[in-house]
Amino acid sequence: MDALEERVLANLVRLRKAAGLSQRQVEERLDLRTGTLYDIEKGRLKLPFVLAAALVEGYHGGLNDLLSEAGKLAPEAKIESVASPLISLGIISGASHPLSGAIAADPVIIAEIGLGQLGTKPLMELLLGRLTEVQQHHFVLDLYRYINSLISADGIIHEAELRLRDTLIAQAQVVLTPADKQSIARALKKPFLGKSMAKSLPRDAYRHFLIWTLHLMSRSDGKVHFLARNYIAQVAEHIELPVSAVRFIEEQVAIAYHEHN
Repeated sequence: MDALEERVLANLVRLRKAAGLSQRQVEERLDLRTGTLYDIEKGRLKLPFVLAAALVEGYHGGLNDLLSEAGKLAPEAKIESVASPLISLGIISGASHPLSGAIAADPVIIAEIGLGQLGTKPLMELLLGRLTEVQQHHFVLDLYRYINSLISADGIIHEAELRLRDTLIAQAQVVLTPADKQSIARALKKPFLGKSMAKSLPRDAYRHFLIWTLHLMSRSDGKVHFLARNYIAQVAEHIELPVSAVRFIEEQVAIAYHEHN
């Protein structure tokens, strides 16, 4: 068990006790098998994102509380405490970005690559390194298609969007065939919704990374267009990202950009 997992589990226990709940009470409320929460808190079972969201909601906390040290950091400080340059995301070398820390702090992405790996290589490279060559190709190809459909959603394609897209994809170092490039180009004209999720988005971390990336791309030319928001929502629903995960990402994006509903 690495340091982040220990911190998350310690905070999970702390939040439960602060709410005055026993393990059995929580298991009964969430219809969990007896002993499930004990095994999770001891690190014997993995903590699924959806269950983590349900637990902290029942404890009257937030997902950020699972990452905090002693639970004393404000939301903005929590993001800044794990902030890293965009080079860690494989976006822009040496640049800083409001979302860099939030993406790097996503517990699902961290669980996929391991806390100790953050910052050792660009995040894109770390994620790709956990896929087979075939999966890498499908992931990058679909990511390119999704991005193209996003930047064309409002009917206007800006140079800044194209530069950011190309810089991101270049980090993947995946060779695209002429047929791939034609398919990518079509996504500029017709909204793309992937058909091979098992191949291109094999685990939750890749779904999370896709939605984070689309949020980042949607703001590359200034304020996000409502049609871009709609497309991101469509993609999230299509890839079956849990509502709790969608809300978590949206909340972190709003904090990073100081947006208020």
